[in-house]
Amino acid sequence: MALDATQILGSQQIAGVKVNPRGMGKSVGSFYGGMYGGAIGAAVGAARSMKAAEQKAHYAQTSDTPKFGRLAYLMVTPDEVAVVQLKSKLVTVYLDEVIARVPRGEVAGVELGKGGLYSPPLTVTFRSGDSWQLEVPKPSTKDAKAVVAALNGG
Repeated sequence: MALDATQILGSQQIAGVKVNPRGMGKSVGSFYGGMYGGAIGAAVGAARSMKAAEQKAHYAQTSDTPKFGRLAYLMVTPDEVAVVQLKSKLVTVYLDEVIARVPRGEVAGVELGKGGLYSPPLTVTFRSGDSWQLEVPKPSTKDAKAVVAALNGG
C-alpha cells in the first residue's frame, strides 16, 4: 500500500487502491492505439475513443459515483469506505481532499471485473441501490483485490 489516507480520515486504513472514472482506460488506450497505429490505427482509435466517451457519459448519468478528475483513491477503514482526490506535482502523487464517505455497513457488495486489454472495472454497490462505477489502473490490480477482500470480510 503506497498511499495511506489514515490521517485524512482519522481512521486506520485497511486497504486502498488508485481508481479512475469508468471509461478512462479505454479512452487512453484508444488514444495511444491511434497515435502509434498509423492511419488505420488512428481511425480505429478515434472510433474507440468516441465509444469510450459515450460509455463514460453513460456511467456518469447512471451511477452515483463521486465526481473526480482522472485519478482518485478508494480506501477502506474498519468503519467506512471513502474516495479521496489524488493530485500530482511533477512525479509525486499525493492525497488531497475527501470526496465521499460511506459507512461500511452500507456496502452491499463489491466486484472487480476482468479488464482484458483495458483497466478492470470496480463496482461498489450499496444497500440503497446506489453504486460507484470505477476503473482500476492495470498496475493497481493487486491493491484492488485487497480492497475487494477487505470489503468482503476477508
